[in-house]
Amino acid sequence: MRVAIDGLPLGSGQGGDETMLTGFLTGLSVAAGPDDEFPIFMSSGGAVPDSVADDPRFPVVRTFRRLHGIAHYSSRFPAELAAYARKQPLDLVFSANKGPIWAPCPKVLMVQDLSFVHYPNHYPPTNYRLLMEIVPRLARRARVVLTVSEHARNDLIEGLGLPEDRVFVAPNMIAPPPPFGADDEARGATWLKEHGITGPFLLYLGNLHRRKNVVRTVRAFIEAKANHPELAEHQMAIAGAAWWGSEAEHEATADAPPGSVVYLGRVDDWQREVVLHLASALSYVSIFEGFGLPPLEAMARGTAVLTSNATSLPEVVGDAALQVDPFDEHAIAEGITMILTDDRLREELVARGGPRAATFTAARTGQAAMTAFRTALAPT
Repeated sequence: MRVAIDGLPLGSGQGGDETMLTGFLTGLSVAAGPDDEFPIFMSSGGAVPDSVADDPRFPVVRTFRRLHGIAHYSSRFPAELAAYARKQPLDLVFSANKGPIWAPCPKVLMVQDLSFVHYPNHYPPTNYRLLMEIVPRLARRARVVLTVSEHARNDLIEGLGLPEDRVFVAPNMIAPPPPFGADDEARGATWLKEHGITGPFLLYLGNLHRRKNVVRTVRAFIEAKANHPELAEHQMAIAGAAWWGSEAEHEATADAPPGSVVYLGRVDDWQREVVLHLASALSYVSIFEGFGLPPLEAMARGTAVLTSNATSLPEVVGDAALQVDPFDEHAIAEGITMILTDDRLREELVARGGPRAATFTAARTGQAAMTAFRTALAPT
């Protein structure tokens, strides 16, 4: 089969979309056959994932310049698909969250979650209107729809009225962590100190989207420190890019002891390894997720996880994380206290976490994707 891939998120710094697509392509490289082909349509500034950069089954089709939103999906991308298909027939076209208004072949759409439906006030008005206009329409017109968890699948079926036999789950994958030795640890400790992290710390990793619940987590951390003297030396590190409305995260630290909450901003790949390896624990108590990758990334590196008992997160973490109600600030504070002070609990979570993360393989992602593609090509 030949499936065109919309590579717009690649190299975009768009966080979840780029990470998902990178893992999805890695999975295809493992599960696809030698005669399958996945041309990646991307701008001249896009970055091809290392996992497929030298794979001839993933040729790159460069566009002249980068376009966004409606301009990309209503004109440029459909025109490129049509021009390509005149030379080499396409069986399917795959896009994440948004897609071409028209295509010369059936479409497969990946929708990671419907957070914009459930929490419209968490999005800039223009983004919200675009998502509401495009995603439901494309999902209903797609030959099949892929998503990343059973929770998200059920939400798509119930929320958009999609037929059950047209919605498939291809969970995100976790790549094996790169080596992180004593030299990295020493360099990482120095880097953290230069950025104000001087002792044990609780980590939040991810963008500052409002549904990530960072404001409530910061307040809960401040509460935990105030009520438990044994946490006096602990800090909280927030590693992630700003998002629309994320000024509230900084306002939430007004009552925090000086230096107890440190904003690291967006981190690069090596810095990401530093914070994941050296944190005492990860806190990821999001109120809404389609999947939730950081908990598994922490588990894969031997770091204990505190997370939410809502939406997809229980499905993802299983019994390998401490779960709390993300809407209850006091419950989050109690969870923070437990995971930072109970050594036995952390050891138990770490022992479960590694094997749990190891189940989210590239082969699992790729096999699920190929099953969905074959279903899309089957006679209706």
